[in-house]
Amino acid sequence: MSKQALIAGVCGYPVHHSLSPLLHSSWLKALKIEGFYYSYEVRPDDAIRAFRSLKKTNINGVNITLPLKKHAFLASDIQTHQAKMLGVANCLYVRDGQLTAHNTDLEGFLDPLINKLGVDEILQKPALIIGTGGVARAAIWALLSINHPEIYVTGRSNDKLLSLVREIDKKSLKPVNWKKRKDNLQNATLIINATSAGMVGKSRLDLDLSCCSNKSLVYDLVYTPIETELLKNAKAQGCKVLGGLDMLIAQARPSFELFYNQEPPRNLNVRKKLIKALDGRL
Repeated sequence: MSKQALIAGVCGYPVHHSLSPLLHSSWLKALKIEGFYYSYEVRPDDAIRAFRSLKKTNINGVNITLPLKKHAFLASDIQTHQAKMLGVANCLYVRDGQLTAHNTDLEGFLDPLINKLGVDEILQKPALIIGTGGVARAAIWALLSINHPEIYVTGRSNDKLLSLVREIDKKSLKPVNWKKRKDNLQNATLIINATSAGMVGKSRLDLDLSCCSNKSLVYDLVYTPIETELLKNAKAQGCKVLGGLDMLIAQARPSFELFYNQEPPRNLNVRKKLIKALDGRL
């Protein structure tokens, strides 16, 4: 390894399942960058100390996965606007001796959606977001960032639902009781699953799409399996679809540029590599 080699990585607990090394290493190879991307297993009780010690290393930055996103935010000296909005960081990088917390989930969520529909069409579609956790929060703020006028959110826990809506406190964001979600589906034409329901090993998402049509787009942020039952049902109704792998790739792009000072290539079929890796696990 030369002194000029650029080093980055991913931190989590556990971290062995992360697709980030495959993704970033593919981009490094394609661009012929002298750089490396490693996995670092970091215990939650040692995370803040470990993250702050990045300033003393030659590591340019790290991606952060569960359960360390809040630790990363708290360990930082500086927080970007996106990190402050979400209250967590999925990316840490060092600049001028300062540790900066960033969150690329807003870009990661929006870019595939914009590529699929364009901003104007997105704004014309009433949105229903299913979920009240961190992924749902990112989806809400992403839509708010483009001034989406009509966002509904629902979840199994009414207390968590109302708490989230009160916290964000935007007129365009409205809660929908879980028992009334089907009624709202008749109006929403942008449907987003921001829960783990439908993931391998998890229960299926209880959502009836029979009222949906080719005017609707269903965006499932789960990526294991690549095509969830929700997406299969959406296709059967003639809906447009987007999967979680699109967001995974899109949220990695800005962090790669932060770490290695080059934009990752868009003409490289990293999606095919990731699908092959995921198929090997299932």
